[in-house]
Amino acid sequence: MTSRFVRVLIAPAVILAAGACFATRNDVRVLQGDIARLQLAAAQAAAADTARSVQLRRIIALLSTISDSIRITNTNLQRFQGDVSISMRQVLEQLLTVQELTGQSRKQVESLRAQLEARAAEQVPVVPPPSPTGEAGAAAPAAAPGAPSPGPYQLLDLGRQQLARGATSAARAAFSDLLTQYPTSDLAPEAQYWIAEAYASAGNAVEADSVFALVAEKYPNSERAPVAIYKRAVALKVAGQTRQARTLLQQVLDKYPKSEAATLAAALLRDLK
Repeated sequence: MTSRFVRVLIAPAVILAAGACFATRNDVRVLQGDIARLQLAAAQAAAADTARSVQLRRIIALLSTISDSIRITNTNLQRFQGDVSISMRQVLEQLLTVQELTGQSRKQVESLRAQLEARAAEQVPVVPPPSPTGEAGAAAPAAAPGAPSPGPYQLLDLGRQQLARGATSAARAAFSDLLTQYPTSDLAPEAQYWIAEAYASAGNAVEADSVFALVAEKYPNSERAPVAIYKRAVALKVAGQTRQARTLLQQVLDKYPKSEAATLAAALLRDLK
């Protein structure tokens, strides 16, 4: 009786224990399934991340290549623009120098007028001075014929010839004689300008700058005024005084916008900015 009662009590306990075991196995299987799904999702995510990472690296590399290409292109373009700007300015400066040294048609006219002055001076008769005693029939002392003074065009032509030979002192003397003897001549601005050029050719930058400034001050309406200011700006640039150079270049643009010097000033001003 007792053993039967015990069996009755044990049977439900065994059933409960088996049920608990079955529940644990089911949970494990569910958990294992979840873990497998999670692992698969993680693997897929990792694969996707890897693909995105590879794609991102490719994009970054492509952007880097594009950036380098743009940078190189910009550098080449800037260098090209700079070279073009420098070349154009050099060409313009050479043209200006050629115009100054050769003078083109204006110098030909001036040389012709110098020749006409020389011929006119040769044809002037030399009048003997009156007798010191004033008596009729008295013999007049022999008088050496006086050499006629050269005209302004002769002096300008002479100064240029001396400067072309490298005789800067003789050139300055001829130009100075022109200013002294013919201060109101139309060639006075030319003479003043070429005195500055003679100083520059001799390597005297201080005197050249001073006389160039005098050209613009005394003859502001002459064709030489903007050129003189531009020459001062170039000398200041070479000396490293860029701020003063920019001021003078802007002065050329403001006062003489239609001059050839203004074209040169604009090109040089862009280089200094």
